[in-house]
Formats: sequence, structure tokens, C-alpha cells
Amino acid sequence: MVCVGDQASKDVLSFGLKPKLCVYDGRIKRKAVEIPSEMKGYGVREFKAKNPAGTLTEEVFQAVEKALKSETSCRMLVDGEEDLVALVAIKHAPLGSVVLYGQPDEGLVAVDVDGKIKKKVDDMLSEMEDGC
Repeated sequence: MVCVGDQASKDVLSFGLKPKLCVYDGRIKRKAVEIPSEMKGYGVREFKAKNPAGTLTEEVFQAVEKALKSETSCRMLVDGEEDLVALVAIKHAPLGSVVLYGQPDEGLVAVDVDGKIKKKVDDMLSEMEDGC
């Protein structure tokens, strides 16, 4: 399981679930928030990556891939915005995984990672790369 977002990660951890990776940026709805106590001590490894709003950097792709290959639970602090990192998580998560992210004012979205959704995400990432 991968959680993307401060509130999503906080909620999942407060339910006692143990994701492989929690991704957060210290913001909820673009407003700075204190890093939840649940996040500060979570995971054996912490990754950091810069990722400006509305983009996905190579640094994010590398950090997510390394975290998901790690043998331990991890957290990743994004300097910038983590919103689109759910796409990277889906790309790199093993088949059968679940990626959770928050949908503002709606709730938690759960994506079951299968071949079909991976193909869809790869197509979206290709379009983003091409500037479409």
C-alpha cells in the first residue's frame, strides 16, 4: 500500500495500517500544516525529493522507485507538491498493490494496481512528457 498526501497518510496510519510508503509535503489544500506526529516517526527510511507544483521530477520517480524496492517501510517528504506523485506510485507499485490518495472535500481514493491501470498511467505520463 502507498499513501499520497498528508491527510491520507495521517488517516491511514491512525487506523493502524502500515503502508509501504507514505508521501507528504506539509500542506493540505495548498496551506502549510504541521507534519502529523504519525508521519514524523513512520518508516525506517525517509526519502526527500523536490517537485514543483503541477510537475513530476526525475527526482520523484527515482525516490518512489527506491522506496518501493526497499525492504522496509518508508516515508517521502516532497519539497513542493506531492499531488501528482500518485501517478508515479501507480507506475512503480507492484501488481496487486493499492495506492491511496486524498480527493479534497470528497475523501480517500483507492486505486487497485493492475496491468490496465498501469497502462493508463503510462499513457498519461507519456502525454505529460510530450507536453500535451
